[in-house]
Amino acid sequence: MGPITQKHQRRNEMQYRSSKSRITKQQEEYNLLTNQILEYINSLGEEKDAETLWLGLREKGYVMSNTTFYNRLKKLVDNGLIKKITVGYNKNFYCALKG
Repeated sequence: MGPITQKHQRRNEMQYRSSKSRITKQQEEYNLLTNQILEYINSLGEEKDAETLWLGLREKGYVMSNTTFYNRLKKLVDNGLIKKITVGYNKNFYCALKG
């Protein structure tokens, strides 16, 4: 068998996680949608509440349930990719991190 080309090797590396287990189609879609949420929030110049963000994404054609959106939003906050600002009782706003 001949040497593996760099292109082939990179393609294989992208299909696996650090644990070397294969990334499923569902996980790829999850990561893609999460990245789209992050890009949308980063494109805004101000803080928005979760419902406004969700409706804005739906207007752009991204379809997801409210629960899915909140779960991904929480994941972005937990990973330090966006900022969560709590105002008053149970009112949260989200914004991009200032670089």
